[in-house]
Amino acid sequence: MKSAKPYTILDLGDGITIVVITGGPCSGKTTGLARLNRMLSDRGYKVVISPESATKLITAGMAPGELSWAEFQEEILQDSLSQEDRILSIAKRYRDNGRKVVVLCDRGAMDGEAYIGPEAYGELLERLGFTHRQLCDERYHAVIHLRTAALGAEEFYTIANNEARHETPEEARLLDEKTLFAWTRHQHPRVIDNSTGFEGKLHRLFCEVCAILGDPVPLEKEDKFLIEALDPTTIPVKWTESWIIQDYLVSPKADEERRVRARSDGNSTSYYYTIKRKISSGVRAEEEKMISEREYNTLLTLRNPEKMTVKKRRICFFWREQFFEIDLFEEPRPGLALMEAERSDQTPELELPPFIRVLRNVTDDRQYSNAEIACTKPLLVTV
Repeated sequence: MKSAKPYTILDLGDGITIVVITGGPCSGKTTGLARLNRMLSDRGYKVVISPESATKLITAGMAPGELSWAEFQEEILQDSLSQEDRILSIAKRYRDNGRKVVVLCDRGAMDGEAYIGPEAYGELLERLGFTHRQLCDERYHAVIHLRTAALGAEEFYTIANNEARHETPEEARLLDEKTLFAWTRHQHPRVIDNSTGFEGKLHRLFCEVCAILGDPVPLEKEDKFLIEALDPTTIPVKWTESWIIQDYLVSPKADEERRVRARSDGNSTSYYYTIKRKISSGVRAEEEKMISEREYNTLLTLRNPEKMTVKKRRICFFWREQFFEIDLFEEPRPGLALMEAERSDQTPELELPPFIRVLRNVTDDRQYSNAEIACTKPLLVTV
């Protein structure tokens, strides 16, 4: 049965960018997507995410082995294409209302080739009336492949956080290579390995997306400043605002920190769940994922009684190709104002905006971390 002709990126026009985030098992996709959603939203983008079809269908009961691999991948492909079409319809509505939109696809149409091979997948596409070109470089602006932790970060490899996965490290490495090969037809594939640690990997992922969007690419160094509280309407450049509520949770492990966050832009609210754990001396791993409002409210029942709720208004803006993020705290330290400055490849030497009164640099001062601000018995915070 022939399917309808798929959209191409040329059909979309300006204002919408579609990026596939793919990779091998345990590559950091879930945390990476949550991080991208949060950071791009701060920069004024409307982020829309197309979830991974395979995990959705497997969780719904479509068990591997009960169908042939070709039938299995056909169902995943059809669901993925249908879901992406609906996501793009939503993206167009936001674009037509004046928003800059980024569509992030948790895997894309070529991922299935890694599971049944180029020949069988080619036959599947032909039977459905598709070509490789239609489902690869004509469908997505860019593809970013995150390498599995089984390649260079073996101590972090785990599949415990995804019930749809079952691969051994050896199988993960092979599947990673096959997935990478499946996307080599695309004109803008990018690969992010494990050479810089997980935080470095996430930073490089964000840098790649910034480059795709044509935005200044941030350098890894960030500076934090204590500033005088201000009225955002006095800022002479375009700015965005959001409201953040952050709570810390009790954890069954002493070397682990758990928190939930609700972020609202005035029109909608996104929810995040983050776990930070110590792997070894000086090495910490972070997992972050987007969750539903129901999951968020359930997790709130596990609030840590030694931590207070952090409520703050966040103001974000670009100035001289640098990105600035101001947090105006409402609870538990009303009046506290902190600014983080992000240098970019275009302006490696930091220039502070003259319309912000900076009191001092607190980059390495632990008392100005959110975790310390939330403490019921905090270090002395001097404003």
